[in-house]
Amino acid sequence: MTIAALIIEDHPIYRDALLIFMRQILGDSLVAAVTSTEEALVQHSMYGSLRLILLDLGLPGMNGAEAIHSLRRHYPAAMIVVVSASEDRREVDAALRAGAKAFISKAVSTDMMAGVVRKILANETLETNWITLRGKQANKEEPLLELTPRQQETLILLCQGLSNKEIGLRLELAEITVKMHVTSIFRVLNVVNRTQAVLAARRLGLYTPD
Repeated sequence: MTIAALIIEDHPIYRDALLIFMRQILGDSLVAAVTSTEEALVQHSMYGSLRLILLDLGLPGMNGAEAIHSLRRHYPAAMIVVVSASEDRREVDAALRAGAKAFISKAVSTDMMAGVVRKILANETLETNWITLRGKQANKEEPLLELTPRQQETLILLCQGLSNKEIGLRLELAEITVKMHVTSIFRVLNVVNRTQAVLAARRLGLYTPD
């Protein structure tokens, strides 16, 4: 099957709108849609000729930077454009660092989105790769998150399921010190428990299971 663009979007109304939008650019037979990153990965053998992937960042299941990393492994020739309702700079930076070509707000006009997509398909340089309703946002090089090296090590071990005591033994730290690091990590990630911290770390590209 010769498909040039794949849309990954779980909301049926927005998915249909993106299908119409992309078919106006590429033609009816060259665009397909799935509802999840996992579905796109399973069907990668069907879409070997992909040039473009439009990805909703907030999908159930695999999402964020983790989804982008996985899609790039399965579709190395495809350019990935994130289409998201989020305007969180942390998520924008994580997506672009993971390899997305552009991060476009769902609130922008179809004309603006079409212009960005056409430039990407033509391999033209974008003025900026973060486009929002307020206009084109500068993508400054900033630290993704303010985690110290020790906190980053703690986060990785936390994501691997280790308890505070086990993390302390691994890093040769007192358990109370580990608790302080975990508290700081929760604050930076804006989460309240370990499960949310793991999900946030994977979404932001701070931890990948492999």
